[in-house]
Amino acid sequence: MNLQKNILLKNYTTFKIGGPAKFFVEAATIDDVKETLDYVRDNNLKILILGGGSNLLVSDKGFAGLVLKLNLQKLEFNKNIITIGAGVQLALLLDEALNKKLTGLEFVTGIPGTVGGAVRSNAGTYGLGMADVIQNIIYLDEDNKIQTMNAKQAKFAYRHSIFKENKYIILEAVIKLEFGDLSIAKQLIKERLQYRKDTQPNQASAGCAFKNVLFADVDLVDLKKKGLDLDKFSKFEKIPAAFLIEQADLKGYKIGGAQVSELHSNYIINKDQASADDVVMLISFIKQQIRDKYGIQLQEEVQIIA
Repeated sequence: MNLQKNILLKNYTTFKIGGPAKFFVEAATIDDVKETLDYVRDNNLKILILGGGSNLLVSDKGFAGLVLKLNLQKLEFNKNIITIGAGVQLALLLDEALNKKLTGLEFVTGIPGTVGGAVRSNAGTYGLGMADVIQNIIYLDEDNKIQTMNAKQAKFAYRHSIFKENKYIILEAVIKLEFGDLSIAKQLIKERLQYRKDTQPNQASAGCAFKNVLFADVDLVDLKKKGLDLDKFSKFEKIPAAFLIEQADLKGYKIGGAQVSELHSNYIINKDQASADDVVMLISFIKQQIRDKYGIQLQEEVQIIA
């Protein structure tokens, strides 16, 4: 275990915001992870698990505990079954799968971050997510013992899994893909990358700030009476948070150095050396406006570390 001190976390997050971690460890093996967790327990420290640093906002004061960055890079193929370390970047996984003539991961196109974070949040697009390809998940339980669970046990839901309910640490994921038509898959990836380039900002951000709103969680009749055209979202039965924010005329709204992107309203960008407080205040303001106008309580997709 290589224990470092006072490491600036803004250098490890896609938001480029965050003060120093009191302690910092980068784990390249499962033994590194277990040793670090023993150290955390023995010294009664708080712990923050860090993957690719997306979907994360860290306080300017930093983190008064130990930050464990998972750099587990296992990538093993057994025909159409892949075992992947939690630290593997999604973009690398997609490329390697295509190299093996495997399809079914096109939904991760353009999503930043690592496999561990993607499994934890059931990341995905276009109605598909990690839950659709997961076979098993290898993790450390709260007693620092290696365990395995299947997709059903993981309680996957929209942007959710059991790993958001406990202190388990994802080590590896086992996924199943298909030998499909590579030309179709590559064309789909090309189109989605271009769409992201055209519709999403390239400035520093955490990714989408808020979860989309499930039809089942709102009064659709009341929202339509308030002038919202929701029929176009019926395919996935979700109201995009970006749509609500734009309808509330918040595109481009700025607090301090944090701004609602003018390209995609569900992105808060670090426009001008934003502080974490700038972002938190902007998030709170957006939530208040959407609640007041539409009676909807937006839920953050970004994890805020105070």
